[in-house]
Amino acid sequence: MRKSRVRSHSIITIAIGILGLMILVVGARPREYQAPKVSDDTSLDNPPVSKMKQRGSPLTIDQVTVENVEDPLMPTIHCRVRNDSDRQILIYAVKHEAVFSQRPGTVSGSVTFHPADFEHAMRGGETREVEIYGVKYGEMPQSVTLSVDFVEFVDGTRWGPDTMRISERIDGTRAGARAEKDALMKVLMTEGTEGVMRLLDSLQPEPDQALGRSAEWLDGFRGGVGWIRERVRGKAQNRSEIEKELRRQVDSREEKR
Repeated sequence: MRKSRVRSHSIITIAIGILGLMILVVGARPREYQAPKVSDDTSLDNPPVSKMKQRGSPLTIDQVTVENVEDPLMPTIHCRVRNDSDRQILIYAVKHEAVFSQRPGTVSGSVTFHPADFEHAMRGGETREVEIYGVKYGEMPQSVTLSVDFVEFVDGTRWGPDTMRISERIDGTRAGARAEKDALMKVLMTEGTEGVMRLLDSLQPEPDQALGRSAEWLDGFRGGVGWIRERVRGKAQNRSEIEKELRRQVDSREEKR
Protein backbone atom coordinates (compact mmCIF):
# COMPACT_ATOMS: atom_id res chain seq x y z
CA MET A 1 0.00 0.00 0.00
CA ARG A 2 1.29 3.46 -0.87
CA LYS A 3 0.59 6.84 0.60
CA SER A 4 0.29 10.13 -1.26
CA ARG A 5 1.07 12.99 1.08
CA VAL A 6 0.86 16.26 -0.79
CA ARG A 7 0.20 19.61 0.80
CA SER A 8 -3.16 20.77 -0.46
CA HIS A 9 -3.59 24.24 -1.86
CA SER A 10 -7.06 25.73 -1.63
CA ILE A 11 -9.24 27.67 -4.01
CA ILE A 12 -11.96 29.99 -2.69
CA THR A 13 -14.95 30.09 -5.02
CA ILE A 14 -17.57 32.82 -4.64
CA ALA A 15 -20.24 34.28 -6.89
CA ILE A 16 -17.79 36.49 -8.76
CA GLY A 17 -15.44 33.63 -9.57
CA ILE A 18 -12.25 31.94 -8.48
CA LEU A 19 -9.76 33.97 -6.45
CA GLY A 20 -6.83 31.59 -6.35
CA LEU A 21 -5.14 28.62 -7.98
CA MET A 22 -4.26 25.13 -6.83
CA ILE A 23 -0.66 24.01 -7.45
CA LEU A 24 -0.03 20.75 -9.21
CA VAL A 25 2.81 18.90 -7.57
CA VAL A 26 4.81 17.03 -10.19
CA GLY A 27 6.68 13.84 -9.43
CA ALA A 28 5.12 13.39 -5.99
CA ARG A 29 6.06 10.04 -4.51
CA PRO A 30 3.95 7.97 -2.12
CA ARG A 31 5.49 7.26 1.26
CA GLU A 32 5.21 4.30 3.53
CA TYR A 33 1.97 4.52 5.43
CA GLN A 34 1.97 5.02 9.19
CA ALA A 35 -1.42 4.95 10.87
CA PRO A 36 -2.24 8.40 12.34
CA LYS A 37 -4.30 9.17 15.40
CA VAL A 38 -7.66 9.84 13.84
CA SER A 39 -11.26 10.39 14.71
CA ASP A 40 -14.25 9.67 12.50
CA ASP A 41 -16.81 11.41 14.70
CA THR A 42 -18.60 14.66 13.89
CA SER A 43 -17.78 16.59 17.04
CA LEU A 44 -16.93 20.27 17.09
CA ASP A 45 -13.26 19.29 16.99
CA ASN A 46 -13.55 17.95 13.45
CA PRO A 47 -15.68 18.88 10.44
CA PRO A 48 -17.91 16.09 9.08
CA VAL A 49 -16.38 14.64 5.91
CA SER A 50 -18.40 12.77 3.29
CA LYS A 51 -17.77 11.12 -0.09
CA MET A 52 -19.56 12.17 -3.24
CA LYS A 53 -21.36 9.40 -5.10
CA GLN A 54 -19.82 9.20 -8.57
CA ARG A 55 -21.21 6.78 -11.11
CA GLY A 56 -18.58 5.27 -13.38
CA SER A 57 -15.56 6.44 -11.41
CA PRO A 58 -12.57 4.10 -11.79
CA LEU A 59 -11.46 5.07 -8.28
CA THR A 60 -13.32 4.51 -5.03
CA ILE A 61 -12.72 6.67 -1.96
CA ASP A 62 -13.21 4.96 1.40
CA GLN A 63 -12.05 4.83 5.02
CA VAL A 64 -12.27 8.60 5.46
CA THR A 65 -10.98 9.87 8.80
CA VAL A 66 -10.03 13.21 10.32
CA GLU A 67 -6.88 13.48 12.39
CA ASN A 68 -7.03 15.06 15.82
CA VAL A 69 -4.96 18.22 15.48
CA GLU A 70 -4.23 21.19 17.71
CA ASP A 71 -5.86 23.66 15.34
CA PRO A 72 -9.44 22.57 14.48
CA LEU A 73 -9.50 25.12 11.65
CA MET A 74 -6.64 23.29 9.94
CA PRO A 75 -7.76 19.64 9.92
CA THR A 76 -5.86 16.78 8.31
CA ILE A 77 -8.06 14.40 6.35
CA HIS A 78 -7.04 10.84 5.56
CA CYS A 79 -8.69 8.52 3.06
CA ARG A 80 -7.94 5.57 0.84
CA VAL A 81 -8.43 5.35 -2.90
CA ARG A 82 -8.79 2.03 -4.70
CA ASN A 83 -8.44 1.39 -8.41
CA ASP A 84 -11.59 -0.58 -9.20
CA SER A 85 -10.84 -0.76 -12.90
CA ASP A 86 -8.71 -3.28 -14.75
CA ARG A 87 -6.56 -0.48 -16.21
CA GLN A 88 -3.45 1.16 -14.80
CA ILE A 89 -3.88 4.74 -13.63
CA LEU A 90 -1.01 7.15 -14.13
CA ILE A 91 -2.47 10.29 -12.51
CA TYR A 92 -5.39 10.94 -10.22
CA ALA A 93 -6.71 13.90 -8.25
CA VAL A 94 -8.88 13.83 -5.13
CA LYS A 95 -10.88 17.02 -4.65
CA HIS A 96 -11.97 18.40 -1.28
CA GLU A 97 -14.68 21.03 -1.02
CA ALA A 98 -15.72 22.72 2.20
CA VAL A 99 -18.97 24.62 2.79
CA PHE A 100 -19.76 26.95 5.68
CA SER A 101 -22.82 28.02 7.61
CA GLN A 102 -21.79 31.60 8.29
CA ARG A 103 -20.62 32.73 4.87
CA PRO A 104 -21.38 31.97 1.20
CA GLY A 105 -19.12 30.17 -1.20
CA THR A 106 -16.85 27.17 -0.81
CA VAL A 107 -13.18 26.43 -0.30
CA SER A 108 -11.89 23.87 -2.79
CA GLY A 109 -8.61 22.20 -3.59
CA SER A 110 -7.20 18.89 -4.68
CA VAL A 111 -4.40 16.46 -3.99
CA THR A 112 -2.84 15.21 -7.22
CA PHE A 113 -0.64 12.15 -7.54
CA HIS A 114 1.54 12.47 -10.63
CA PRO A 115 4.47 10.04 -10.78
CA ALA A 116 7.51 10.88 -12.84
CA ASP A 117 7.63 7.43 -14.43
CA PHE A 118 5.42 4.58 -15.57
CA GLU A 119 6.66 2.19 -12.88
CA HIS A 120 4.67 4.04 -10.22
CA ALA A 121 1.34 3.81 -12.05
CA MET A 122 -1.57 2.54 -9.94
CA ARG A 123 -2.53 -0.98 -10.95
CA GLY A 124 -6.00 -2.50 -10.92
CA GLY A 125 -7.11 -3.40 -7.40
CA GLU A 126 -4.32 -1.37 -5.81
CA THR A 127 -5.11 0.81 -2.81
CA ARG A 128 -3.27 3.94 -1.75
CA GLU A 129 -3.45 6.31 1.16
CA VAL A 130 -4.13 10.00 0.58
CA GLU A 131 -3.59 12.77 3.11
CA ILE A 132 -5.06 16.25 2.70
CA TYR A 133 -3.50 18.90 4.90
CA GLY A 134 -2.32 22.50 4.94
CA VAL A 135 -5.71 24.19 4.44
CA LYS A 136 -6.39 26.95 6.97
CA TYR A 137 -10.11 27.70 7.20
CA GLY A 138 -11.41 30.99 8.56
CA GLU A 139 -14.13 29.11 10.43
CA MET A 140 -15.11 25.52 11.08
CA PRO A 141 -16.56 24.06 7.87
CA GLN A 142 -20.13 22.88 8.04
CA SER A 143 -19.01 19.91 5.95
CA VAL A 144 -16.23 18.73 3.63
CA THR A 145 -16.94 16.57 0.59
CA LEU A 146 -14.36 14.39 -1.14
CA SER A 147 -14.58 13.33 -4.77
CA VAL A 148 -12.46 11.95 -7.59
CA ASP A 149 -11.93 14.94 -9.87
CA PHE A 150 -9.54 13.61 -12.49
CA VAL A 151 -8.03 10.34 -13.68
CA GLU A 152 -5.56 9.69 -16.48
CA PHE A 153 -4.87 6.12 -17.54
CA VAL A 154 -1.50 4.99 -18.86
CA ASP A 155 -2.88 4.89 -22.42
CA GLY A 156 -3.64 8.62 -22.22
CA THR A 157 -7.43 8.41 -21.90
CA ARG A 158 -9.00 10.45 -19.13
CA TRP A 159 -12.01 10.41 -16.83
CA GLY A 160 -13.59 12.89 -14.45
CA PRO A 161 -15.34 16.24 -14.18
CA ASP A 162 -11.92 17.94 -13.90
CA THR A 163 -13.37 20.94 -12.09
CA MET A 164 -9.87 21.88 -10.89
CA ARG A 165 -8.58 21.80 -14.50
CA ILE A 166 -5.86 19.31 -13.66
CA SER A 167 -5.66 18.24 -17.30
CA GLU A 168 -4.65 21.76 -18.32
CA ARG A 169 -1.87 21.83 -15.75
CA ILE A 170 -0.61 18.39 -16.73
CA ASP A 171 -0.53 19.26 -20.43
CA GLY A 172 1.29 22.50 -19.66
CA THR A 173 3.75 20.74 -17.37
CA ARG A 174 4.65 18.21 -20.04
CA ALA A 175 5.04 20.91 -22.68
CA GLY A 176 7.30 22.97 -20.40
CA ALA A 177 9.42 19.96 -19.51
CA ARG A 178 9.88 19.04 -23.18
CA ALA A 179 10.76 22.62 -24.12
CA GLU A 180 13.39 22.83 -21.39
CA LYS A 181 14.84 19.44 -22.29
CA ASP A 182 15.14 20.44 -25.96
CA ALA A 183 16.85 23.73 -25.09
CA LEU A 184 19.32 22.11 -22.70
CA MET A 185 20.09 19.26 -25.06
CA LYS A 186 21.19 21.74 -27.74
CA VAL A 187 23.53 23.35 -25.22
CA LEU A 188 24.88 19.98 -24.12
CA MET A 189 25.73 19.01 -27.68
CA THR A 190 27.60 22.25 -28.38
CA GLU A 191 29.02 23.39 -25.05
CA GLY A 192 29.00 20.27 -22.94
CA THR A 193 28.12 19.86 -19.27
CA GLU A 194 29.77 23.12 -18.31
CA GLY A 195 27.56 25.02 -20.71
CA VAL A 196 24.43 23.31 -19.43
CA MET A 197 25.18 24.20 -15.82
CA ARG A 198 26.19 27.76 -16.75
CA LEU A 199 23.04 28.43 -18.75
CA LEU A 200 20.65 26.30 -16.70
CA ASP A 201 18.76 29.23 -15.16
CA SER A 202 19.13 31.68 -18.03
CA LEU A 203 17.41 29.67 -20.76
CA GLN A 204 13.78 30.75 -20.88
CA PRO A 205 11.69 28.59 -23.24
CA GLU A 206 8.38 30.28 -23.99
CA PRO A 207 5.10 28.70 -25.05
CA ASP A 208 3.35 29.75 -28.22
CA GLN A 209 1.08 32.51 -26.93
CA ALA A 210 -0.86 32.50 -30.19
CA LEU A 211 -2.55 29.27 -29.09
CA GLY A 212 -4.45 31.04 -26.33
CA ARG A 213 -3.34 28.87 -23.44
CA SER A 214 -5.23 28.94 -20.15
CA ALA A 215 -3.74 30.25 -16.90
CA GLU A 216 -3.60 26.68 -15.60
CA TRP A 217 -1.71 25.49 -18.67
CA LEU A 218 0.79 28.34 -18.45
CA ASP A 219 1.31 27.71 -14.74
CA GLY A 220 1.96 24.06 -15.54
CA PHE A 221 4.41 25.04 -18.29
CA ARG A 222 6.49 27.08 -15.85
CA GLY A 223 6.38 24.22 -13.38
CA GLY A 224 7.60 21.78 -16.04
CA VAL A 225 10.55 24.02 -16.87
CA GLY A 226 11.47 24.27 -13.19
CA TRP A 227 11.09 20.54 -12.67
CA ILE A 228 13.63 19.70 -15.39
CA ARG A 229 16.05 22.31 -14.07
CA GLU A 230 15.99 20.79 -10.62
CA ARG A 231 16.50 17.27 -11.95
CA VAL A 232 19.46 18.38 -14.07
CA ARG A 233 20.92 20.40 -11.21
CA GLY A 234 20.83 17.27 -9.09
CA LYS A 235 23.13 15.54 -11.58
CA ALA A 236 25.84 18.16 -10.94
CA GLN A 237 28.81 17.78 -13.28
CA ASN A 238 28.19 14.21 -14.45
CA ARG A 239 27.76 14.55 -18.22
CA SER A 240 26.53 11.02 -18.78
CA GLU A 241 23.85 11.40 -16.10
CA ILE A 242 22.79 14.81 -17.40
CA GLU A 243 22.50 13.50 -20.96
CA LYS A 244 20.56 10.49 -19.71
CA GLU A 245 18.18 12.78 -17.87
CA LEU A 246 17.65 15.00 -20.91
CA ARG A 247 16.95 11.99 -23.13
CA ARG A 248 14.52 10.55 -20.62
CA GLN A 249 10.93 10.77 -21.83
CA VAL A 250 8.65 13.30 -20.15
CA ASP A 251 5.60 11.10 -20.68
CA SER A 252 5.89 7.37 -20.12
CA ARG A 253 3.59 6.73 -23.10
CA GLU A 254 6.28 8.18 -25.37
CA GLU A 255 8.49 5.20 -24.56
CA LYS A 256 6.05 2.93 -26.35
CA ARG A 257 6.22 4.84 -29.64
